[in-house]
Amino acid sequence: MKKLAIAITSLLLMTGCSSTPTITNTNNIKEHILKDNVTYDSFSSYSDSDTIIRLPNGEYIHGTKEVNGKYYDSDQDSGAIQAKKAKYYALLATDVNNYLTEEFEGFNDSDEVFYNKKGGFTNASTVIDENGNEKDLANNPDYESMTIKEAKEKEYNRLIQEDAKEEKKNLSSPVSELNSLLPKTDSISRTVFNKKNKYAIHYYEVEKNEYFDYIKKIKEKGFDSIDPNSPEETFLGVNSDNISVNIHYDATNKTLDVDIRRQ
Repeated sequence: MKKLAIAITSLLLMTGCSSTPTITNTNNIKEHILKDNVTYDSFSSYSDSDTIIRLPNGEYIHGTKEVNGKYYDSDQDSGAIQAKKAKYYALLATDVNNYLTEEFEGFNDSDEVFYNKKGGFTNASTVIDENGNEKDLANNPDYESMTIKEAKEKEYNRLIQEDAKEEKKNLSSPVSELNSLLPKTDSISRTVFNKKNKYAIHYYEVEKNEYFDYIKKIKEKGFDSIDPNSPEETFLGVNSDNISVNIHYDATNKTLDVDIRRQ
């Protein structure tokens, strides 16, 4: 019996049979999330700390899966990111798309416009400069003629890149003094701006009871209401250092906007 077991083991080694196929890395999924405009719901079933990868068929998974003889493992994939970050990118793409839909409302993709290389567009052929002179946009180096579809793509990429720069700046800079005055929460968030005298955050998936709890904590931080008669979805407060906070809750979309600044 012992000789038979040794023979079977040797045969398995010789044939290269293994219970775990070779792990195949996938590309980083950040670009796919932004490009495909994946919705927040795609990742809502995952815990924030779960690692996520994108399979070649477009499926996003946490854990392991074998596809066509290739073995994928989100814990060992170099392109994996945490679900919290995946949600962040999905929400960012949604925000940008919603903004572009409003910005280009009433235009067809084939309409011709002049796009400002610094951002923005106009369907006029001339503009008035700072000296009150009319300038022809066809010969203006700051503007480029293109279709609405092309302008949308340029504006989308510009906004995504701006957010990436802001995120990098926030990660590399010390924690803002203003941010330290705000209550801590586990809600998914995006920093709108982080500057010396003002700080703003946009929170997602905030339930109404979480909003009221946030207001309670704000008051415990020393912020007194400026307008006690304001709607319950809004809080305007100031502390003893004359730092003001403006909070608005959107119950329909479950979003919470917080703006804190020095007067």
